[in-house]
Order: sequence, then C-alpha cells, then structure tokens
Amino acid sequence: MTTLILGGVSAFVLSAIEHQRRSEARDAAHAFSFRLLDRFNETLGALYLLAACVDKQSGAISRFDEHAADLMRDFPLLRALELAPGGVIRRVYPLRGNETVVGHDLLTDKTRNREVHVAVSRRQMAIAGPMALRQGGIGVVARYPLQQVSSDGRSRFWGLSIAVVDFPSLLRASGDSEFERLGYRYQICWVPSGETTCKQAIGDPELSPETAVVSKLGVGLAEWQLLVQPRHSWLSTIEYALAALVSLVGGGLAGWQVRRLSQRPS
Repeated sequence: MTTLILGGVSAFVLSAIEHQRRSEARDAAHAFSFRLLDRFNETLGALYLLAACVDKQSGAISRFDEHAADLMRDFPLLRALELAPGGVIRRVYPLRGNETVVGHDLLTDKTRNREVHVAVSRRQMAIAGPMALRQGGIGVVARYPLQQVSSDGRSRFWGLSIAVVDFPSLLRASGDSEFERLGYRYQICWVPSGETTCKQAIGDPELSPETAVVSKLGVGLAEWQLLVQPRHSWLSTIEYALAALVSLVGGGLAGWQVRRLSQRPS
C-alpha cells in the first residue's frame, strides 16, 4: 500500500514538472510567434506599395524595376517582387535567378492555383508557404489581387501583386536561434485555407502535435502552426528512474518499519 501511495505521489510530482516545462515552452513559442508575425507583416508592406506601379484606370505598368529595386532595399527579407496581369507573371525583380517564373500562369497551375483563386474571389491577400519555390529555396509567397476601375466606375480583376519572402532569413530575423539556446527543437508548418492538415513542414520532421506544444498563427487566409518541444523529452530518464527508486525504496523502508514494530513485545 505504501509503495502505491508513494508511486502516486511521484507520478503527481512528475506531472507537475512536465506541466511547468510545457508552460515555459509555450511562452517561448508565443514570444517567437509574435516576433515572426511582426517581421512578416512589416515585409508585406512592400506588397501593397508595389501596387503603385499599376495605373488603376489603364492597367499599365510603369517604372516597375525602379520601384521594385527601392522596395527590395527597404525590405531586406524580400527575395523577389512580381506583377502578374491576368494571373500570369510578367514582371519580376530581380530577374536574375527568377527567370523560371516568368510566364507562369498562376490561375491554371493546379499545384499553385488554390490560394490564387481564394485571393481573387475574396479580394484579399493570400499566403502560400513556407514551401519549395520553383526557382529554388524555401519561401513564403504573398499574393494580393489588384482591381482595375473602368470608366463607368466598376472594378474588375486586373492581376496580382506578389511578394516572395525568404523564409530562412525570416526565421533568423525573428530569433529562431533562441530555441536552440533554451534547449528546444521546433517545426513550422503551413495549413492552407480550408484545410486542416499541414501541407509542408520546415524544421524538425519528428515533431508532432500529440507531443509538442502548438502555437497557431493566422496569416493571410491561411495558418502557420509552430510546434516546440525539448531537445530530448519533457522528462529525462533519470527523473523517471528517481521517481521509481523513491517509490520502491520508500515502500521498502515503510514495510520494514511496519514489520519491525509488529515484532516488538506489547
């Protein structure tokens, strides 16, 4: 009986320790999430400023390279800026290294068009990624639908203003190295609009929501899930062994004491 009681106490103590550590990991995840969204939203300012290159009445594009170059200097986490009239990418800055995306029809590409159609139909910015880019590397693509105003005041879809954010640079700027300093490993995955499972995960592939703490971030009609867990496990083998030892030794000592007392003369 004593062994069972001590075992229950040990289990309670271990549970309290794990709960405390999960709370600390959750605080670290929330702090990183705040920094990540802050840096990301700052960078998305370029997406809206790029729209100034398009005349709302004629739909003509002017001074794209000049304007995009200025924005790339002001927003260092950007990897590329693009304009896609009619959903087809026609202008890219910088062109070098991004030649493969010129002429890409986003509305007909079945591997990419889900987020594009969501953005166009809702007239809102849509986020895709982090994911592997056509031009190589890992990035997040933000697409904002632009409207052209006709002479009678009606608006129609002109095309898309697109910003490609370098995801590894975004992670560094948000301080992901803090996880390593604190002894954590992490994973970020992208859940597209209307879906419930991750499409692509970046970071430690072994983490799962069943064991890690999860922080969810809403981004442009999609969601990012941040998973954080200690480098090894929430409780160490030594802690489990000590808890078992306390239960066994404590139970044994208590049993010995009871037998000793029972053998004493009345």
